Amino acid sequence: MRIRGINLSQLTLAVALIAALCWNLAYGAELRGVDVRSGATGTRAELKLDARAEYSVISLANPDRLVVDLPGTRLRTTAMPAGAGTIKSVRSGQPVAGTTRIVFDLSSSVKAMPPRLEDSPDGPRLVIEWPGDGAADPIARIAASTAATPAAGTAPAAAPAADPALASNDATSRLISSMGPQQGPAPSAPVAATAQAPVTQLPPAPIPTPPPAVQREIAPAPQVPMPAAVGPGMRPLVVAIDPGHGGRDPGAIGPAGTHEKNVVLAISRELARQINATPGMRAHLVRDNDSYIELPQRAARARRAKADMFVSIHADAAHNRAAYGSSVYTLSTRGASSQQARWLADRENSADLVGGVSLSQDTLSNVLLEMAQSGHMRASQDAATHVLSGLRNVGKTHKANVEYANFSVLRNADMPAMLVETGFISNAEEEQRLLDPAHQRRLASAVLNGINTYFTAQPPPGTLYAARAAAAADAGVAAGGSP
Repeated sequence: MRIRGINLSQLTLAVALIAALCWNLAYGAELRGVDVRSGATGTRAELKLDARAEYSVISLANPDRLVVDLPGTRLRTTAMPAGAGTIKSVRSGQPVAGTTRIVFDLSSSVKAMPPRLEDSPDGPRLVIEWPGDGAADPIARIAASTAATPAAGTAPAAAPAADPALASNDATSRLISSMGPQQGPAPSAPVAATAQAPVTQLPPAPIPTPPPAVQREIAPAPQVPMPAAVGPGMRPLVVAIDPGHGGRDPGAIGPAGTHEKNVVLAISRELARQINATPGMRAHLVRDNDSYIELPQRAARARRAKADMFVSIHADAAHNRAAYGSSVYTLSTRGASSQQARWLADRENSADLVGGVSLSQDTLSNVLLEMAQSGHMRASQDAATHVLSGLRNVGKTHKANVEYANFSVLRNADMPAMLVETGFISNAEEEQRLLDPAHQRRLASAVLNGINTYFTAQPPPGTLYAARAAAAADAGVAAGGSP
């Protein structure tokens, strides 16, 4: 049958196409905006959608670009954010009708991590991350800022500014020299001697002799060649910090409505700041925003950062609202140290269920992970003991000893690893303390002291800690002290 020269099948196809177009206009996803930011873990781009949508990603070279195509997605605004970190600039376009294209111009050929869709209160977000910006290395920034204010009249100080390691070393030397006159001021000593000599001449005869003797005994100590900063050929000692929970998983919730995910992120950022201010150390934040990360991926990110230690930060909760105090846990694949440790491990391990992740069991993978982790269990126990000792200086700990259980987030780490419960958020008083920035600084300092003590005693090869231990051994003195 033909209707005025139009075949019925052609008419049906045209109606179907028009209906599909109308459906796309009415029900297709909308790209509300693009957000770009750079942090301690690298560069992160978020494409904010109003509904889940299909996407494809293409990497291009010469010049380096990452192209994201979103079929059936409308673009609300053509305004794009400025570049940050690895991203130089962001552009938008429409290669074909109905497809939105976002192009990220990159400053280097850094490979992006696999994109993922994350749910948020204001809609899904397509997240793309580029790990580890070299220019944002925390140790380089600290050393460079130290070298920016050289001592007056010190001409050679300008040369080491190009090398952060030498700049930090020079700054440390100036600090030590500036402290020397306060302990024994050379100019004022003769004045004091001439003023008091006539008054007390008889008894003080032996007294002038001890000060020079003491100074002769102390003088050799500064001459021990102890490196003060990361030098050529050394690598920074990397500590991966994992703020627990995040995103759609709030963790425990305190009586006043405080979410564990927010408290532990603040404490982790403070710990990262203190670690980055410590010569020879660098922090790697597993997450530095309110995003959800699957438990196996947390340790995987630490491995990609080549971390020497993995520290997962949490805030405890209990039905007994009077429970309080910090705790430290390590991994055990053969049972728990107590019923509470087992209960806590079950609660923390259920985080992936909250996040909607399927916890499939792979026997071979579990066996291989257990073999890899078994070599680090003793080291984890030693490091955790030092951290627990540091936490005792902040307040009463919940348990006298390090506890252990089968924590999934630790089970996937192939390095010394521990889980630190900074306090009970279920306790109203401790909830308020956990929100206090001063208390957060004390907690971070306690954890750092424990980590520092452990690595001073067992320094990894190629680090500043190993160089100091070797220098102390060559000088015939016992290795120790804070770097």
